[in-house]
Amino acid sequence: MTDEKNNNDANGDAMSAGTFLESLYGDPLGEETMRTARHLIVTSAICMTAVLFNVRLQATSLVPLDFGGRSDVLSMLLALGVLLLLVTFLLRASTDLLRDRETGVLVTRYIEGERTKAALASARSADDYMVQQEREMREGDYTPEPEPWWDAYGKVEDAANAAVRKAEGRIGIRRLPRVLRHVRKSLEVCVPVAIGLLALTLARTSLAGFAKALVGSFAP
Repeated sequence: MTDEKNNNDANGDAMSAGTFLESLYGDPLGEETMRTARHLIVTSAICMTAVLFNVRLQATSLVPLDFGGRSDVLSMLLALGVLLLLVTFLLRASTDLLRDRETGVLVTRYIEGERTKAALASARSADDYMVQQEREMREGDYTPEPEPWWDAYGKVEDAANAAVRKAEGRIGIRRLPRVLRHVRKSLEVCVPVAIGLLALTLARTSLAGFAKALVGSFAP
């Protein structure tokens, strides 16, 4: 029962360690967040094109839609889509950035946990050795020997080096400089937000018209 519990604990530790080690040098923003950013950029570009070149929706024989005399409904819809995508991207990006910062805390906890486990194993080994010496002294079979205090240090150092090699193997040695990672993270967040805000600024008249029509629909 004890061995099974130890195996389960070891498997759980390995899974948790692999989770944050894989995300340690991974992309700060998640895949869904980057997909939302791409959609935001494309929609913003279409919105800016529609506003700058005065693209209008008009009823035709193929598309007999009645826009009630509002030919600028296309820019309204595009501006509304940009606004929704911008809010979604900001929420996702803020969550991913918080998760990226939490990874550093998890790494620290993992390192300290491994150090504590090594110290505990060394302490138990020393305690067992002292118990064995006391037993031999009581039984009269005790032979004084120099204590190999450096053996415990060597074991801890070997375990630490093995853990570092394992971590490096898991993350694939993706050692981008910290400055470049911060620049990349800033660009991934700021560029879509800037393009979205620019599109909303250009389409502010359409947004105001949509908001006015929406408020007017609730008026008695």
